[in-house]
Amino acid sequence: MKRNPLTSRTAPLVLFLALLSLPQANAADPSPPLPFRNAIELALEHSGVMGIAAINQWRAHQSYEELRANYIPQLTVGSALGYSYGFPLTLEGSAPSVVNFNTLSTLFNVPLRQYVKAAKMDWHATSLDVQDKRNAVILDAALTYAQLAQLSRKIDTLTEAQKSAAQAQFVTQQRLEQGVDSKLDVTRSELVAARIRLRIADAQAQSDVLRQHLSSLVGMPADAIEIDPASVPEVPLISQEDDLPSRAVENSLVVKEAQEKTAAAELRARGEHEATHYPTADLASQYSYLAKFNNYNEYFLRYTANNFAGGLSIRFPFFNPVQRAKAEEAKADALLAGKQEDQTKEKVREDALQLQRSLRQLAAARDVARLEWEVSKGDLETVNSRIGTGQANPRDQQNAELDVDDKYAAYLDAEFDLSKAELQLMRMTDELEGWAMK
Repeated sequence: MKRNPLTSRTAPLVLFLALLSLPQANAADPSPPLPFRNAIELALEHSGVMGIAAINQWRAHQSYEELRANYIPQLTVGSALGYSYGFPLTLEGSAPSVVNFNTLSTLFNVPLRQYVKAAKMDWHATSLDVQDKRNAVILDAALTYAQLAQLSRKIDTLTEAQKSAAQAQFVTQQRLEQGVDSKLDVTRSELVAARIRLRIADAQAQSDVLRQHLSSLVGMPADAIEIDPASVPEVPLISQEDDLPSRAVENSLVVKEAQEKTAAAELRARGEHEATHYPTADLASQYSYLAKFNNYNEYFLRYTANNFAGGLSIRFPFFNPVQRAKAEEAKADALLAGKQEDQTKEKVREDALQLQRSLRQLAAARDVARLEWEVSKGDLETVNSRIGTGQANPRDQQNAELDVDDKYAAYLDAEFDLSKAELQLMRMTDELEGWAMK
């Protein structure tokens, strides 16, 4: 059967057009917005900082279990096979045997009890460190998300300002050609436009860096992250009358961790001191199966293959200058931990007071920026009313609109600086997670 050459040539084209007509929803549809809380949860799930802190916590727990295991009988099974000529000597401190079983467990050890308590304190301190690292991740993600939302609005505002600057530059150029404005006026309008471009480039660079940082925090591609500014919860008002420094010292996880470390150091120092006074007692047992080829039957009157020994091993400290020096060293470590705890408290108190007082200044700066924005909007209304009477020209209108956009961008910056200080203070008082997880 003869094929139609026209049909053969047009079939690929028809197939190509059919493919083009298929819906392209996956490529065209934008990514759904990432809500604020979801971003915080993803940051906590993907945080390498918290992973390191969790490993340290697990390590501290194993150290605690290691000390506790001294009260559990430890069983070892081994063999000391060897050839004996003459009297059977020992091999590495034990008699040659076909097989041997040894058990050992602590029965009475006053210093060990202090070491176990100290290890438990260290373990608890690492759990506080995990929580502190968790707050650090929440603060990092929250500030990054909030600043991205602020920069998005700022870029939109500056883009509008750029349009106004371009329009003002065009009007000035027209007025120059008409002999109304001078060349200097054109240069000034170009300078304003250049400054707006610089601010847009700076804001865009910050936004790109922050978006990449948020991408690494939440484990999502940077170009797939869409910010939802409305999902950011409102930051609660912080009063200047509250005693926030004292509350920060009381609730600070850093201070609590320092207190746990001090308590652990004091327990270890007590244990090292008690080791110079109190005896220790261990339960021990040993079973050995002895062979005749080691000549036991020739040198021992009543040789038996099966042998067992068990009892209590008691040691009394009598004179041990090494242990006394170690006890003094542990005492110095405890004193050092106490001094570091005091320094931590003072630093937290000072930082909290500094942040609390800075809120007043930042709030005032925010109010000034807001009022300047309101004034610029009033100036714009005045210029618009004057245009109708011929007392203002289009260039004045464009400059007024440019000033409104510029003042609004400055207001956004001031608002974010205030929110940043408030969130940092909330972290110090251990209130950040409750706010972020609303």
